[in-house]
Amino acid sequence: MKALLMVSGSAHNADMYYATRFLSLDPFIFIRNTRGKAILIVSPMEYERAKKESILSEIRSTADYGGASMDKSRDELIILKALREEGIDEVEVPKYFPVYIADSLRKEGITVTPVEELEVTKEREIKAEWEIEYIKKAQRACEHAMRVAIEAIRNSRIDGEQRLVANGEILTSERVRASIEHALVDSGCSCDGGEPIVACGKRASDPHFSGHGTIFAHEPVIIDIFPRLKSGRYFADMTRTVSRGDPSSRIKEMYEAVKFAQESAEGSVREGVRCSDVHNLVCDIFEDMGYETIRNHAHANRGFIHSTGHGVGLDVHESPSVGDNDYVLREGNVITIEPGLYEPGVGGVRLEDMVLVHKNGCENLTRFEKRLVI
Repeated sequence: MKALLMVSGSAHNADMYYATRFLSLDPFIFIRNTRGKAILIVSPMEYERAKKESILSEIRSTADYGGASMDKSRDELIILKALREEGIDEVEVPKYFPVYIADSLRKEGITVTPVEELEVTKEREIKAEWEIEYIKKAQRACEHAMRVAIEAIRNSRIDGEQRLVANGEILTSERVRASIEHALVDSGCSCDGGEPIVACGKRASDPHFSGHGTIFAHEPVIIDIFPRLKSGRYFADMTRTVSRGDPSSRIKEMYEAVKFAQESAEGSVREGVRCSDVHNLVCDIFEDMGYETIRNHAHANRGFIHSTGHGVGLDVHESPSVGDNDYVLREGNVITIEPGLYEPGVGGVRLEDMVLVHKNGCENLTRFEKRLVI
């Protein structure tokens, strides 16, 4: 019989958490055969908690197989005993599966096949109603943090050197980022996906520059926030670009182009549409406006230089990728639409919303306004 086998902690492994709903930093064993029977094997210390918290009904202890806990000297023996007990002689494992366990199982006649994408990973692409509620909750926290950040910029004054000053101190990316992080903690979220982006001015032409130093008036500030709920574990993701004072005409043009591309892309999203169709629509719009894109300049350092979006769930970036691929959108996908334009020596503009795919369109889960000049 064939089965899926995973050996990992779940705090940093979305597949493991999704399959078991048991949260643990320590590694444990998950086995699910082709008939759908699933088994969770944890240490004796975690056994009672797993029985209370996991969605699985079949919870076993490593002590049942002669091991007090998971460790390199015993875990392959525990796994082998469990597989033989269940009549399993072939397993699919994730590509990050420990080599030493795979080699041990193969020596005992178990066929071990690493796969690029597990079935459980594919299952995560379609969100149930309760998952969508968690994502919405994370998004409300994200919007609260964005509001705090933008208010800090809006309420600052401009000094003689065009620097923003708040409460008698120069306003920096670091200070705004700290206010975002505090707001997220207060809302029951963490920054497990990485620190928020607060990138001002010319350096904002680098899409993943996190930002540092002084925030200036009349310059674009890209703010990208992607929190995870501490309870629930689901992410949200949103980006806005703002300017305290009047930015250059070039930035204004870029902003209007990005906003139009985003609205057009969101209008095209529905079940049955390929991700490449959404991405190519954005590229078409930008190219018609005279901007370079990743489609016609693979190594470009200006214009539209990344994909149009990505899935959001237990990971901040997960399938489907809204880019140059043939994935067909399905009802229940939650994806971002985040076109951006970047120009070295000028700056960058990016806008990002999360949308829920429906049969005949999409629902924008992002309520936060879009306004360049604040």
